[in-house]
Amino acid sequence: MKNNNDPIKQENKRALPRFILIVALSLVFGGILGFALVSLGLEEFDAALAAAGLFFTNHIAPWLIIALPVAELALCLPIYFSAKRQLSAWDGEDETASGQVEAKLSVCIWITGLCTVLAFFLLAAMFAGFVGNAGTPRMMPAPLFFGGLAAFLADLFAPMVLQQKLVDLTKRLNPEKKGSVYDTKFQKTWYESCDEAERLIIGQCAFKAYQAMCRVCMALWMVFALGGLFFSWGFLPSMAVCIVWGAGQTAYSYWCLKLGKPGGTGSPL
Repeated sequence: MKNNNDPIKQENKRALPRFILIVALSLVFGGILGFALVSLGLEEFDAALAAAGLFFTNHIAPWLIIALPVAELALCLPIYFSAKRQLSAWDGEDETASGQVEAKLSVCIWITGLCTVLAFFLLAAMFAGFVGNAGTPRMMPAPLFFGGLAAFLADLFAPMVLQQKLVDLTKRLNPEKKGSVYDTKFQKTWYESCDEAERLIIGQCAFKAYQAMCRVCMALWMVFALGGLFFSWGFLPSMAVCIVWGAGQTAYSYWCLKLGKPGGTGSPL
């Protein structure tokens, strides 16, 4: 006799209608988008998109990469010095004040991380613009190109020094923390110096990051798959996204298996 009160089946029944609705809406949206793209002048749009891309990579990306370290320092230094002053006035007991200092340091680390990613993107864009316009009147001037390269090195050096200052300030706030930014095993050393509550927070944040990565990869795959279908983008963008997606899935599953075994504890770094 079937058990209609099986909680597993009941949970699946509750979730199934919403899943079917999402799939149906996705198919409808994809159909409408595909019809709209076919109805438009795809050749003109593709050409305009390519021209806009070359303009960005040749005329905008080099200046952005030059301005990036200046903007990064302009954003982070006031927050850093504010946190430093607040830490100097801290009595060692006020948890609200220490929480505010940690929040400011986290914001700075967030900004420096994003700026590093942006620097790598802009360097690739600048290379594409330099090669794409080589031998034409729109060719990127050599001083601008080499200035962009120098700025990229500054984009790598400035976050490293700034993060070292941020980590040192964090270690003054939490003397039990260990590790130097310049150490190749910094993340492992830092993680091992965290207590159980901090490791729990790191795990929760890592899971949220994993979820975000999966959703962004799915969205990018859809964009690049349509680009390969209707434009001359090819399959390489989709392949790059799927490599990142697969690497994240593999790393997550591997550590789930490894840490889920009896006695499988320790640092995943």
